[in-house]
Amino acid sequence: MSTDQQLSSVEDQTLDKEMEMVMQRRANFKSFWDKYSDKPDTNSMMLNHSAEELESSDRADILASLPLLHDKDVVDIGAGIGRFTTVLAETARWVLSTDFIDSFIKKNQQRNAHLGNINYRVGDAVGLKMDSTSVDLVFTNWLMMYLSDDETVEFIFNCMRWLRQDGIVHLRESCSEPSTGRSKATSMHDAANANPTHYRFSSLYINLLRAIRYRDADNKLWRFNVQWSCSVPTYIKRSNNWRQVHWLAEKIPAEEGAKETPAKELVDLLKNTWQKEQEAWDAKLDGEKYVWTEKVFNDALTSLPSNSTFFLYTPRTVSPFCHINAHTLAETFNANVWNTELVPEYYRTSLTKSNNLKDQRVRFGWNETLASSVNYWQNKDAKFDVFIATELLSTADDETIRRATKIMNEGAKIFTLEPVDEVNEAETKERLQKLGYNLESFTDVTKKAIDAQEQYFRDHEQLANEEVIRKNWVLLELSVAH
Repeated sequence: MSTDQQLSSVEDQTLDKEMEMVMQRRANFKSFWDKYSDKPDTNSMMLNHSAEELESSDRADILASLPLLHDKDVVDIGAGIGRFTTVLAETARWVLSTDFIDSFIKKNQQRNAHLGNINYRVGDAVGLKMDSTSVDLVFTNWLMMYLSDDETVEFIFNCMRWLRQDGIVHLRESCSEPSTGRSKATSMHDAANANPTHYRFSSLYINLLRAIRYRDADNKLWRFNVQWSCSVPTYIKRSNNWRQVHWLAEKIPAEEGAKETPAKELVDLLKNTWQKEQEAWDAKLDGEKYVWTEKVFNDALTSLPSNSTFFLYTPRTVSPFCHINAHTLAETFNANVWNTELVPEYYRTSLTKSNNLKDQRVRFGWNETLASSVNYWQNKDAKFDVFIATELLSTADDETIRRATKIMNEGAKIFTLEPVDEVNEAETKERLQKLGYNLESFTDVTKKAIDAQEQYFRDHEQLANEEVIRKNWVLLELSVAH
């Protein structure tokens, strides 16, 4: 037997074993859900004995995040008994509702018999067959956590193929732990009903959505614009769980020079590279006792209004440790705080901290840019009383900085801590005036910032090898010009 034949034989055996493992996994998955097939109710769908208390507000949270569906075609995958199918069909032109448990689909059909624009299909989500560019929304709610890494990548490629240009995919998953958190009292994930679930890090899903480049039959290359990631509010309010996370992503043409991403490469990134990178950042940031910027901001923030709303922007471009302590601000000023993170791995560590501290006044969101976060809040007609940032002037473009005033209340307090090559108040003031801001104060805090970083690294043994950012630092207080 030649070397090529030997290699081919080994590959065939490997593929056979992989296929056997996949088939066994799907059998375990179906067996798990078959245990609930005789009781197609909300508790079974949400795997939570207290689901009836959560269902209505949870469903409202998810539906409120979707775009308008008038004259749109939708596929609801893993639809179960139709918790979302009903409302989707009430506004969309057409809905395909799918699940691989027959009794769930029968219940779905019964509850939606009054609606004539729904088709139903019993089948596995990964094996779902649909025409290319046939829908405007791919909707899922708790799906990929039941898929292997290979299946997850395959499913995301399928989403891209099914969607029309500018179409939207909505995903929602339990990240790092079940929807019930670590509670055994409400969970239906017991030892007798072993649950074949991947509770992946939230950052892995963001990275996968951002990384995929798909080439269609017309040789056009596509990518996802991930518009946002955030926790489901109901689970914060009712369960102190920030790790129920959902995402919205739009299918758009890929950037010039982009290359198609092989599925095998994405599986390896999902299974190994991104996982290890997140674990490394967890080891550094999960034990963070405080944030060094507190020592720089403290004196400037003494006069902030209590019982107000704070918007924080922390890109962490200059350093992973240059951010703002949202929890301290919430506690000090009894404020409701929204913190926008730009790096998926740091976003995940922020959710972990929230789960540990359980302060429901604090929420974190991920956006690719500040502009995307401003869009998110403008769409909600929301405004904030206080805007605090790090690296605002060095990471956001002028148009975004100008538009940021649209999410600020009149008289909003605005602060930003900036690393700069040289301290130049006149140049900074001129730029800000052109963008619609007054420069209320300009303070050189270089020594204070460097001293604070040095002490911070001494206080955190796991960060002993990290470098202090020895740039000039300035603290600015701004107001919106009228």
